[in-house]
Amino acid sequence: MAEPAHAFRTTGAAPRITVGVVTWQRPEMTLRCVRSLALAAQLIAEARVVDEGSEPPLVLSAADLGPGVPPVVLTREPSRPGLSACRNRIAREARTPYLLFLDDDAVVLTAESIRAAQAVLDADPSVAVIAFSQAEADGTLSAGQPAAVDYPARVQTFIGFAHLIRRDALLAVGGYRELLRINGEERELSMRLLDAGMSVVYLPGAPIAHLRDSAGRDSRAYLRIITRNDALIAMLNEPLPMALATVPLRLRRYFPMRRGWEVDDPGGFGVVVRDLAGSLPTVLRQRRGVRWATMREWRRLAAAPPYEPPPAP
Repeated sequence: MAEPAHAFRTTGAAPRITVGVVTWQRPEMTLRCVRSLALAAQLIAEARVVDEGSEPPLVLSAADLGPGVPPVVLTREPSRPGLSACRNRIAREARTPYLLFLDDDAVVLTAESIRAAQAVLDADPSVAVIAFSQAEADGTLSAGQPAAVDYPARVQTFIGFAHLIRRDALLAVGGYRELLRINGEERELSMRLLDAGMSVVYLPGAPIAHLRDSAGRDSRAYLRIITRNDALIAMLNEPLPMALATVPLRLRRYFPMRRGWEVDDPGGFGVVVRDLAGSLPTVLRQRRGVRWATMREWRRLAAAPPYEPPPAP
């Protein structure tokens, strides 16, 4: 059975969480997401919402938000620097030890999920990120999860739609990789955190709803960014001999994905390769290959071993 969220407890101290939401052209979803924070307002110091240049600009008035929502700070990034850059901005400006990042199509279902996640971070300084389970609006768990287990587990990575992360750990490893912009940034960050001796813990008993709307998704752009970022992550993080071997294999995945998804993308592979070539100077400046021991541990975590909390003091 999944570990119930209430198995972990927090103290009644002042709020230690800043919520971060990045959005573009989805005002109704963003409003629904921010309104849902009222369910856990006692745990949240403030919410920071970054609007990446929506037209018309996003407005979140007190009347729209309704009662019980924690303080909201709305800023605008008209240059559209990308999800990773906006999350880094939120991390720099926040003043709480923990950051709860939510996609604009995420919805908090219960305070217990967030309370359980905070309790793990409070008790175990070796844990950097808590991965929540993805749920439907009624709380039913969705098919895609950080791991196919029903117990608290150490995992390779988290799903970016909802995660609680230590602010100091995030900043210490350099934040989200802005070169990636979006898609795959969670895996890349998790690898750097693991190399720094930190863990990701998945709590299947702590659901947050992810009410995805795929309308308007550009399948061609998605295919290209997935292929590009998969190669970039290897180029940036893997030990050099491994990266030299795996990057060509990662690029080849473009073709079966294009066939399987039935995406009409003439010339798309060339666009990806040229993009990677143009990114090479940045990769060479930023590259910090992780240790071989980190790669061995990364592979071990694919089995999602049970998370063992530290002994109670």
